[in-house]
Amino acid sequence: MTIRLRTAFFLIVGFIIVSFLYIERAILTPFILAGIFAYLFNPLVSFLSIKIRLSRLISVILLYAVIFLTIAFLGTFISSQAIKESSELSMFSRQLLLSTKAQLSASPPWVQQSVSETLLTLQGSNLFSTKSIFYLFPQALYRIFGFIVFMFSSFYFLKDGRLMLDTILNLIPNNYRIEVEILLKKINTALNGYLRGQIFLIFFVSCVLFIALSILGVRFALLLAVFSGFAEIVPIIGPIIAALVAILVVLITGSVNFYLTPFTAALIVAGIYFVVRQFQDYLISPYIMGRITKLHPLLILFAVFAGDHLWGILGLILAVPIAAVIRILLEFSLDKINEQDLDIKHDMGLENPGRNKPDSV
Repeated sequence: MTIRLRTAFFLIVGFIIVSFLYIERAILTPFILAGIFAYLFNPLVSFLSIKIRLSRLISVILLYAVIFLTIAFLGTFISSQAIKESSELSMFSRQLLLSTKAQLSASPPWVQQSVSETLLTLQGSNLFSTKSIFYLFPQALYRIFGFIVFMFSSFYFLKDGRLMLDTILNLIPNNYRIEVEILLKKINTALNGYLRGQIFLIFFVSCVLFIALSILGVRFALLLAVFSGFAEIVPIIGPIIAALVAILVVLITGSVNFYLTPFTAALIVAGIYFVVRQFQDYLISPYIMGRITKLHPLLILFAVFAGDHLWGILGLILAVPIAAVIRILLEFSLDKINEQDLDIKHDMGLENPGRNKPDSV
């Protein structure tokens, strides 16, 4: 098989595989999440298997045991507060709907019509009614099945991930294998730094905001802090939306410590989010994120919207790392093209045109 036929063959096969994965993208979520999970914890498993000389199977089982014990330990402290705030939020939402409906008569007619339609939609949703249970039950079964698939997939990714990668590398011709390994190392460095940095930012923002909002006495502090932490997944827009939601909650609930008025408390909350954002932008993100993605903010914003449009929540999570991988692939391709052009010029004697000119007498 000639080089052109081989290249065409791999391009056609790659196009077919990508097309199939895009068509069946709805079932890929647990596998992709399992791959991300395995990618994050693979260094720990490798450390246990290489440095401590445990088998890879035992290392993976030990990792799973530690993760489940950690979740169970933290759950005893977090679950009660989360359940309490969730029930309070449900009761507060019902009271807010009733009070809004009672005060609706004093508003202009055009406001009454739009607000009435919104209230009817919210009241007609019946999220926790008996009918909704029959709708939520198959959804819960699907989530449980997806979680089981995630656990099995992540287990085998951690156990046999290196073997899978070596199998793929063996399919690549020897002439290109070293270059592909170098390319994979660059991609690995970018993804490693981004994913671990993103997890650190979520944990950092959630913890800091939970402490600050709890001291201030803001209602639903845990829910707001966790929401703000995960909002960091969406660059630029996510933190702004999280701050606006927290300010709106303070203005509506109005219950805070230190005898502060709702407006004063809202200003303090805005200041807290601003300080956290500045600390993150100038001290954390430049070292964790900025040197890794090397993407312009507009490109990041476009990638986030494109990911959300194509793949929903999962697209939001993967948009920036995929954009970073595309950047690395483009840079690698351009470098190879430039190297080929230099080789062609060198062979033709055009690399330095002045050297072929005869010396002047």
